[in-house]
Amino acid sequence: MSFVRKPRPYSSGLPGTPPLPSAAPAPARRVRPARPRLPRPDLSRPDLPRAGWPGAVTALAALGALLVLLVGLSGLWNSAARDWQFRSAAAGVTDVVR
Repeated sequence: MSFVRKPRPYSSGLPGTPPLPSAAPAPARRVRPARPRLPRPDLSRPDLPRAGWPGAVTALAALGALLVLLVGLSGLWNSAARDWQFRSAAAGVTDVVR
């Protein structure tokens, strides 16, 4: 094992240049002291638990299922109406032919 210092790959062997000026350090952030939360007696409604993501996803899934059901029923109704209209027209043609 060699303990000889190896030259760095970016070293050209020329004398070094002075270091670049560094950026000023960022100012320290001021931390506000936490204010105590006081109860607000002027509110008349109680604090209700908020709905989370599972409730929102369930509601969206239910609305999507309702939309699919509505579109499907609409398509069935249109198909039945078209069939009824065609049969009615065919009955009219057979009456004329007789």
